[in-house]
Amino acid sequence: MSAEAAAGTARIFFREAIARALAEEMARDPRLLVLGQDVGAFGGSYKEFTGLHARFGDDRVRDMPVAEAGMVGVGVGAAALGHRTLVSITYMDFLMLALDPLVNYAAKARFKTGGRLRVPIVVKTTAGAKGQGVAHSQCIEAWMMGVPGLTVLAPSTPADAYGLLKAALRHDGPVVFIDHKRLFPKSGEVPLADHVLPIGAACVVRAGTDVTVTSHGYMVHIALEAAERLQAEAGISAEVIDLRSLAPLDTGTIAASVARTGAIVTLEEGQLTCGVGSEICFRLGEIMGRMPRAARVGPLAAPVSSNPVLEGECLPDAARLVAAVRKLLE
Repeated sequence: MSAEAAAGTARIFFREAIARALAEEMARDPRLLVLGQDVGAFGGSYKEFTGLHARFGDDRVRDMPVAEAGMVGVGVGAAALGHRTLVSITYMDFLMLALDPLVNYAAKARFKTGGRLRVPIVVKTTAGAKGQGVAHSQCIEAWMMGVPGLTVLAPSTPADAYGLLKAALRHDGPVVFIDHKRLFPKSGEVPLADHVLPIGAACVVRAGTDVTVTSHGYMVHIALEAAERLQAEAGISAEVIDLRSLAPLDTGTIAASVARTGAIVTLEEGQLTCGVGSEICFRLGEIMGRMPRAARVGPLAAPVSSNPVLEGECLPDAARLVAAVRKLLE
């Protein structure tokens, strides 16, 4: 037995954590369906559905046409009729095409029916830039945060992808589950036993005393890199919080951290205007009775180019985060 197995974990890739969570939940609940482009025998664009079609067949793992509004509409209808559904949107950019059934029906069904109708659907979508240009690189999770009735999750590690996806698949829905292209090849320790994470709970992934840094998804890894550089180059101790859940947002954990450090810098790949960081900072002001020292780090206000040099110039990185923290604390 390996050391990892003896400790109750196994090291697997992010994409494998998603496939494992889905396989376990589909075996547990025969109502669960998976719909999307290339989710069948092909195993998904990032191979995060590998093995599901062979095990559960066409009836439960179904390839859909290139019609995002249609596939989400089918998923919402099936969920309202008693199934549980996961609909895969390969690129988050194309989630825009499916906002009508997701926002106007799924997110409002519970409110319109006095709680009698629930829509347990998970829309899993892949965000972020990785050389694919203006229409395949966007992060619009802040849009989703503003929709009453939507739960929005964004894991950064294989263990969190496993635990949060299982939580999403058991939730009354609807849930938008956001992964990132650059996370699929990352590996990490995942519990061997069934492990469901609570929705709405952030995680302090690095303790610190001088400044709080919040982020989610792939940007958590950039935040951790910047924190190491801050400690080595300037003796600045940065506490890093992985938000994990954007709606609901764990403001308690963030506020407790900022009360200790006295300053916050938010990091996100989505646009800063009306973004995740803006929401966090304003909520902190309401909770704490004053606005803390704060700064936001994000991309340029421009579409992401497929040119690797221009893409790098657009996206936030560890150097920009280090510079923002040092400027704020000075």
